[in-house]
Amino acid sequence: MKQRIGWMIVVLLGVWLLAACAAAPPDNGQEVKAVVEIKGKKLQKATVTRVVDGDTIVAKVRGKDYKVRLILVDTPESKAPNRPKGYLGEEAKEYTTQRLEGKEIWLEKDVQPNDRYGRWLRYVYVDVNDGKGEFFNGTLVRSGLARLATFPPNVKYVDAIREWQTEAREAGRGVWKNMKEAFPDREIEK
Repeated sequence: MKQRIGWMIVVLLGVWLLAACAAAPPDNGQEVKAVVEIKGKKLQKATVTRVVDGDTIVAKVRGKDYKVRLILVDTPESKAPNRPKGYLGEEAKEYTTQRLEGKEIWLEKDVQPNDRYGRWLRYVYVDVNDGKGEFFNGTLVRSGLARLATFPPNVKYVDAIREWQTEAREAGRGVWKNMKEAFPDREIEK
């Protein structure tokens, strides 16, 4: 009986460690958040009900679920039916899931509110407090779990995202360790 309990503890600790590692950003758990001023921004409160992949979520707003595509970012594919899986695609999805699923977020529109698939196009903020908040779109790029992807006219924060991408690229974070495997079928913006 004691031996069985001992093994159960070992297995539970192993599962816990695997879960903790899977949710951590690349580079030995180094987390680099993009914290910004939010004063004056028109934000809409929502709750994340599901994560589709690293850059697409489902958010509940006023009792209704909407599929939301994060603006200016592109994470490697984790499950797209007609696209190859990308290096760190599963990790990007897991990171977004751990950080956002079931949590309160704030959404901000840019010029074009929806894409051709009917998804809401939004910037996402978390941990909003005292006039500051984490700009989650920027965190994904800064941590190396996403790259910059522009689709005008939604380019309000392109300069900030580009700076965080340069920082991640120069530090060799995440996808920048193997960009060709992360995005095997796409061109990378500078």
